[in-house]
Amino acid sequence: MGVEMGITRMDERGRIVIPKEYRERLGLRPEQEFLIEIRGDELILKPAVSVETFIEKLRGCVHGSKIKPLELKKIWGVKR
Repeated sequence: MGVEMGITRMDERGRIVIPKEYRERLGLRPEQEFLIEIRGDELILKPAVSVETFIEKLRGCVHGSKIKPLELKKIWGVKR
């Protein structure tokens, strides 16, 4: 996976425009929420996912874990 870079600008209100070709390629949509992370002097922007999507993507990843699924849900704050 290579690194692709582009240039954008922040306006006076702190807004940054993600170029259209990047939004389309990543399937980003208006009103979508993002997680913001600071790593050293870098700002990392990641699309937020719902708890349901997160759990679905983890399904099968903890095979052999000694932590029971209900305990994992409790740790993650899942109510169901």
